[in-house]
Order: sequence, then structure tokens, then C-alpha cells
Amino acid sequence: MKTKILVVEDDKLVSFEIKSILDNNGFDVNICESYACCIKNLDTFKPELILLDIDLSKKYEGIQIGSYLNSKSNLPFIYITGYTDIETLKRIQTTKPVGYLSKPFREIDIINNIELALYNKKASLDNVINEAEVEEESKYSKPIKRALEYIDTNINQEIKTSELIRVSGWSKFHFIREFAKEVGVTPYQYIFEQKMNLASSKLKNTYQTVKEIAFDLGYTSNSSFTNAFVKHSGLSPSNFRKKYCR
Repeated sequence: MKTKILVVEDDKLVSFEIKSILDNNGFDVNICESYACCIKNLDTFKPELILLDIDLSKKYEGIQIGSYLNSKSNLPFIYITGYTDIETLKRIQTTKPVGYLSKPFREIDIINNIELALYNKKASLDNVINEAEVEEESKYSKPIKRALEYIDTNINQEIKTSELIRVSGWSKFHFIREFAKEVGVTPYQYIFEQKMNLASSKLKNTYQTVKEIAFDLGYTSNSSFTNAFVKHSGLSPSNFRKKYCR
């Protein structure tokens, strides 16, 4: 089976060139041009590695994707960019990419970076101790695992407890009781903490506005998101960004 590579690049000439190189080297390639398309393809295409341009339709939109991948996924990604200034390099480092390709690039640079990233990913997985894997598997019951996976996949939307109950296959009373027992908090509290942790990461590592972050996390208004964030951190989103992004 071919290794799946997702190319996130809005310049059609560049994306075509990269796709041609990867096709010729035996990879299965899909192309995206935006944040929304990339996030969707994580579930539909299920890439094993992402080549990610820093600038898409919005400046530094690629870094916003990198921040999301760093906080919510173990998927390796490599930045492709024409930027070489210190400020940009420092900013991308916070998202922990596995590589960095500067335009104009050579075919050998792309392939070598991909092969190295995939090798390191496999080596990292191979080094995981079996006992730890067993412990993680047994940490949650299957219905609770399904609910947690649903939350993780849909964290950018409004998540209703009724949907979690449906996914688990349990009754409402049994699900809420077992969720609190196994996870340590109620479903509402868990979802709230996950959303606020992701919001904190976005405020620190991206140029998204507070309104954009609120929308990305499924909040219907800027004020409802701000109230929730103040409840979580004691600071408004704007003041939190000022404090931690100097």
C-alpha cells in the first residue's frame, strides 16, 4: 500500500510540481488549499505525513494548521516556505514540525525529508513498550474510548452529551456515571477543558483573532467564548495572548 501524503499548498503550480514528484516516487498524494480542507482530510484521506506551506489564503495559515496538528495529532508535518527570516523560524519551531523545506526546493530534498520523517515516526512507534500499550488500552472501557475519540474528532464543533451517549451505546445514566468514574470529570467538564486547552494553544501559537478561535471551537458568539475562557483561565483571551505572547 502506498504511503499517503497530504500537500497543503494554495499555489497550484507549486502543488502540481510537488504532486508530480511524489507520484513519480510512489506516494499516494492529495492536495488541499486551506485550513478547513486540511482538517477534513485528516479523517477522509488519513495521511501519514503532511507537506504544509506556511502561507495559504491567509498569512501564516499554515502555522495555524501546524499548531492544531501539534496539539491534537501525532501526525508528522514538514513546512514548505519561502520565508527564511528569524521571526518566522522561531514561530514555526513552537509547532514542532519534523522538517523545513525552503523554496525553491529540489526533488531530492523533498524525498529525503519525507523518508527521514517516516523512518523516525516508525522508530518512535517501535520503541513504545508493550506494557505501556496494554495499560493504555485497558485504561478506558470501549464505550468511553469511543466517546473520547468522538470528542477529539469533533472538538471544533458543539458537542452534545446526547451524541456521546449514542456513540457509547449505553443509557444516559450509565454513561454519565461511568464517564465520571473512568475519566475523573463529567462529559461537560472534559469537553470544556479540551476546548479551553486548544484555545490557549491557538492564542499562544497562531495569529487567529479571538473571533476566529471562538468560531473554530464551535462557539456561536465571541462573548460566550470569552466568558468561558475567563472562567477557565481568569483572563480574557486578549489579555491571555498579551501575557504569554510577548
